[in-house]
Amino acid sequence: MECAVATVVAGAQDVEATYALVTDADDVIYLQTERRIFGTTEGFAATADSKAPRLRLALEEVAVGVTKGFLRLEAAASSGAEGQLLAQEIERQLTSEEVDPDATWTMPPLRRQRLRVFQDLWERGYFVTFGSKFGADFLIYKGDPKKAHAVALIIVKSYDEEFARADVVSFCRVAKMVKKQLLFACVQPLDGGERTNFRKEDASNDSDGTEAWTNRIVYISLSHALLVSHQEENDG
Repeated sequence: MECAVATVVAGAQDVEATYALVTDADDVIYLQTERRIFGTTEGFAATADSKAPRLRLALEEVAVGVTKGFLRLEAAASSGAEGQLLAQEIERQLTSEEVDPDATWTMPPLRRQRLRVFQDLWERGYFVTFGSKFGADFLIYKGDPKKAHAVALIIVKSYDEEFARADVVSFCRVAKMVKKQLLFACVQPLDGGERTNFRKEDASNDSDGTEAWTNRIVYISLSHALLVSHQEENDG
């Protein structure tokens, strides 16, 4: 299997600032055209014979790549042995459900849930990008994001988190304005480590469809047009 290489850029005390950088032009093309990992273009690779843009990958994108085996993480050459250990720890946490309380680099629970939702959407064959422009966690597309329009906004919530009515109405109004479907996503814990299975018809060829010990991803769709209309009537 072809494998792209990305350099970890991390701060041991700032998980949210951690990302990976792909500098090889062929790897950038491979990730975007063959693996549906689009990242964010950031400057240019520092080589004498290339002006190819570098690709910045968020943790969600890195997690899919290392879990599926088409991305390998490296520490920056200047980071030494400490950087190598940190890169290994990050890769271990991105591919494992176990949380080490003594680790120097640990993801908060909600970020870990975002990773799970991102991977689930990717496995279902969607092109997934980030939706901060619309106040969402993710945007999903049925085709190349450079050529197609997003079909839905994805908001990730904790399974037992309460929904504030004002927040829901706000999300619905945005979805109505940009003409996208609105989906709330959460990771539902399964008691006793219940075994579940990805249905092959729900997944892309990148998912093996095999059984695994896992939590279930739940999606809730709201009829935002009706909800906003009802809220506006009440406000009137």
